[in-house]
Amino acid sequence: MPTPELAADFLSLLDAAPSPWHAAAWVVGRLEAAGFRELRESDASWRVAPGEGLFVRREGAVVAWVMPRETPRSLVLGLAHTDSPCLRLKPRPDLEGHGCRRLACDVYGGLLNHSWLDRELRVAGRVVVRDGVELREELVELDNFRPLVPSLAIHLDRGINERGLVLDREKQLVPLAGLESDGVPSVDERIARILGCAKGDVLGWDLCLVDATPASLAGAGDLVVSGRIDNLSSCHALVRAFLELDPAISRLPMIALLDGEEVGSGMPEGAQSRFLPRLLERLLTSAGLGSEQTHAILSRGFALSCDMAHAIHPNYPDRHDLRHAPLLGKGPVLKWNAGLRYATTATGAARLRMAAGRAGVPLQVFSMRADLACGSTVGPVVASALGLDVVDCGAPMLAMHASRETMALSDHLESIRLYHAVLSEG
Repeated sequence: MPTPELAADFLSLLDAAPSPWHAAAWVVGRLEAAGFRELRESDASWRVAPGEGLFVRREGAVVAWVMPRETPRSLVLGLAHTDSPCLRLKPRPDLEGHGCRRLACDVYGGLLNHSWLDRELRVAGRVVVRDGVELREELVELDNFRPLVPSLAIHLDRGINERGLVLDREKQLVPLAGLESDGVPSVDERIARILGCAKGDVLGWDLCLVDATPASLAGAGDLVVSGRIDNLSSCHALVRAFLELDPAISRLPMIALLDGEEVGSGMPEGAQSRFLPRLLERLLTSAGLGSEQTHAILSRGFALSCDMAHAIHPNYPDRHDLRHAPLLGKGPVLKWNAGLRYATTATGAARLRMAAGRAGVPLQVFSMRADLACGSTVGPVVASALGLDVVDCGAPMLAMHASRETMALSDHLESIRLYHAVLSEG
């Protein structure tokens, strides 16, 4: 059974990370507390000592590794992503009309629209301000500010329950920020007050609107309910597993928590970029390995792509292939798709099953119904970029991409144990 400490630690990340940049900061804090040292991409050279724990942070992404004391035989890589679907503020967000102030937003990722209605929302993310002739990036949360998107009353749309709700994202998914009133600060004025700078020095932001209700244990204390479980659960599980590794491992263990997966990974810190391949090449070169050794290590590598899986919904069993429908509370999930939207092949599946057997972890399997479109992960992208064997897996959950999602706490514990078994190989 999961310990109270594990549950509290998991909930702490869910609450501390309303944005991918906050998630990266949380991970960095854990790595530094464990004695890891930060390397900067802008440094002309890297000093890498055997047995040392190191990490690189780029915006909302963090990559960490431990250099083996001997030349590594191969690479074992754990992958996840720090971003989640949400609303994001447009550059000119302040709207007024009909006695109310509202916020112009756009949709980030595959939002489950209706789940954002009638919920108090946190506004948080990163801001770039002018600091003399320099630019400075800060993490912010707009305190004492809770926008929400109210539903239309049933009296004004009597057929909604029979017809179903379809929201126009431009017109109807616009948060209410308060009443029209003189002297109410704009968004950039609120930011300036928090950071103690002039309004004109606030030059840019990436601000997320997410559910403000804290993460909690629900059901009989066996369910976790929170925003951003997809994919902070995988980030937390990988970090916990990684920090428990035996430093005598003969392989090069690494975790890469990347940003931008929910919108295709096409950003400098995303899986589609050269960020991860260049970092791998540089760290192995810094360890004194030549190009032939580097290619040999990568060719023997293995990656675990950790992202959430669809548990069978007890109210909608017809939406699943019942032979490939994971249950909540029955362990992590091997994810397979014929079109390789998941990167799992026979080899990867076999390796994951062997790791699960060694760890005594139950392993379920998921495949989408053939007549429904499948989502994807960073797994296929990294498999292509690095030429690694990659397997896709994750904990089962309900309400994926809703403002609040649900998973079993026991599945999180079993995921940590499974990921530790894979990262410990060799």
